[in-house]
Amino acid sequence: MTESSTVVTNSGPVIALATVNQTGLLGGLYGKVLVPAAVFRELTWLGTHRPGAAEIEKAVWAQRVDLDIKPDPLLLEDLGAGEAEAITLAAHRSAALLLLDDRRARRIAEVAYHLRVKGVAGILVAAKRKGLVGSVRAMLLRIRDGGYFLADAVIERAAHEAGED
Repeated sequence: MTESSTVVTNSGPVIALATVNQTGLLGGLYGKVLVPAAVFRELTWLGTHRPGAAEIEKAVWAQRVDLDIKPDPLLLEDLGAGEAEAITLAAHRSAALLLLDDRRARRIAEVAYHLRVKGVAGILVAAKRKGLVGSVRAMLLRIRDGGYFLADAVIERAAHEAGED
């Protein structure tokens, strides 16, 4: 991504990367990442005890954004506030990339809003291609062992894309 490219994140990828102390990859890959206010609240609502809370509060790459437009009520009906705000912000800013893991939210973002979406697996593949991480498979297994849901198929596809067959 170039410095002028807009990247928006939902809480999922931040939480997943925090479980393996790798939230810095977001700054390393994308420079600046926009964090909608609802996502920031989701990450920090339990204080610094939630994975990603302390990291997002001190991250120089994270820019908290209060939306000046409300998400579509249908988004709020089908998704959580963070996902709805992330999709709304990405669409409103014509983001180059939306970081989002939830399958339903990804489908809505891609099909209804024509957004380019990448989840934690794709982030790690990109990081490996830039030499920022070693094994994508090992990292994803550690994330899953930390309690973050990742299907076997997602892990295997990411490992394949990273050349770890």
